[in-house]
Amino acid sequence: MKEKNKEYPFYAAFGVLLAYFSYRMVLVSLPDHLSDFNGHVYVYLANYLRKETVLRGLGEAPYCLWHLLTIFGYKVLGIPLDHSAAYVNSLFSLFSYGVFCFFLRKISDRTERPMGDPAVAMISFGLCILQPLTAEWMKVTGTGLAAFGLNPLHNPSYLAVRPFSVLCFCLVVDIWGKQKDDRYRGIFFKTETGLKKYYIALAVVLLLSVFAKPTFAEMFIPAVGLMMLFSWGISAFRKDGSGKKAFADLLSMFCCAIPSVLFILLQFYFHYLLGGQAADTGSSVVITPYLYVWRGLTENVGMSLILSMAFPMFMFLVDSRNILRSPMGKLAVVSASVSFLEAAFLGESAKMEHGNFLWPMMSGMLFLYLVALADLAALENMEEDTLRKRVPVLMSWSIYGLQVLCGVLYILNMIKM
Repeated sequence: MKEKNKEYPFYAAFGVLLAYFSYRMVLVSLPDHLSDFNGHVYVYLANYLRKETVLRGLGEAPYCLWHLLTIFGYKVLGIPLDHSAAYVNSLFSLFSYGVFCFFLRKISDRTERPMGDPAVAMISFGLCILQPLTAEWMKVTGTGLAAFGLNPLHNPSYLAVRPFSVLCFCLVVDIWGKQKDDRYRGIFFKTETGLKKYYIALAVVLLLSVFAKPTFAEMFIPAVGLMMLFSWGISAFRKDGSGKKAFADLLSMFCCAIPSVLFILLQFYFHYLLGGQAADTGSSVVITPYLYVWRGLTENVGMSLILSMAFPMFMFLVDSRNILRSPMGKLAVVSASVSFLEAAFLGESAKMEHGNFLWPMMSGMLFLYLVALADLAALENMEEDTLRKRVPVLMSWSIYGLQVLCGVLYILNMIKM
């Protein structure tokens, strides 16, 4: 135990650095009236502070977890509004960092040679800030490269939903494992004690994610539903009695999603009908030509994807068979596919340039990074220690490191250091 305690400062050091970056990004961005932080603090949040404009606030930003916590710091704790926003942003960044550490620690502990705590801390820190590979010589100059990569660090509501999305992912993986095999011992949670409390946990965490930003649930609920419907269909086709259990499992997961679905419908009502910008402009959700919205945000969609997804794409080239064999990998791929289809075909009629249906894709990207890291941890523990094994592993970590470096440079440029 003493040896482990010596490594805790590594977690703290990266956490302090991340909190500082997150804090400074808010303070630097607030004066810019075009920044997301400025809009959320001085427009959306300001409406919540006045009784006569609360409904307007609900229409503008019905996903208000970040805003309410900022108001709590401002009104209850007496922190100046701009600093309260910065503290809350740091809080959610640290929450994500902790969840990523939890994910990697649980995955690594299942291998023969688990990662050390310094490695877990460093990789998790990188996952919080990494950005698309920047390459000006490739002539890809569209704004979508950084703004629509894995970590849109300029957007407070996405940073708020990010940790909840990973917890939902972990819960579903373990719930599915237990549903399919009663002897299953969870990867992330102790499912041998039963699933009731984990169904409740999933329902609560999913609802909190909608409270933070509904875009994750808009992707995740259909993805999980499609996979479970497919599983039920296969079980029913076998006619061996397993179809009844598969249907019962499907109903259990559907019940977990009901509160979140109802809350999303309520948010849509406030945003599109009651008093938000969408109501003012007559905007509505529309089906667009393929990639219509995305092409307005980057000159080259394909290159943007490659630069944004360089690390998981390389891992799929190296070991796609093992990734797709695991329930975790299948869930990540289906989630990413659903999110891509939403990004490709959905938009808001009066706000196409906002790209609001690209947000679910960022959560889909995150899941691909998670399963790629899990597979890389497994590859490092293969008994075979040959050049054929070492080169892909080294190249994978190099690409990941380059994306983290791009994230550091992006932040340093953003906070003008």
